[in-house]
Amino acid sequence: THSQFISFKADGHRITEELYQYTRDLLAHGTYTLKQVSEITGLGKNVVKAIDKKRLQDAYTIDGKKLRKPEHKAKFLGIDEFKLHNGHRYATHIIDMERGHVLWIGHGKKKQVVYDFIDHVGMEWMESVEAVACDMNSDFQEAFEERCEWIQPVFDYFHIVK
Repeated sequence: THSQFISFKADGHRITEELYQYTRDLLAHGTYTLKQVSEITGLGKNVVKAIDKKRLQDAYTIDGKKLRKPEHKAKFLGIDEFKLHNGHRYATHIIDMERGHVLWIGHGKKKQVVYDFIDHVGMEWMESVEAVACDMNSDFQEAFEERCEWIQPVFDYFHIVK
């Protein structure tokens, strides 16, 4: 089938370019949930989710595939694992403790997640890191000690008492 070119139609969606950009702007603002943006714009939640996914890919990846390195070097990292879908599968996130930015999310809760992060950002980037806050998961602590021995592990009170 052939469809006619419409100059004001957003690529990949049956909405105007203006509505597409308005939706991206609302999502970028960071104060609205996907559901709220859906209600504000009158778009379906799947359309809003697709627009947000594209927005995030544009912001954080090169060519929609390869993750960009963090713009700013971090002095203090935080690392923690979380359960996926109430199962026995986990993911691990690494954040910049000063800025609150998520720097990395990886599958699992093993050393390899830390190795993958370090390989991604590079040793030059890691040289600015002074400490990492983590629970008492020995895999994370060992991984940082093996690759970046100058980084001090810091355990929070909650995990020590627990």
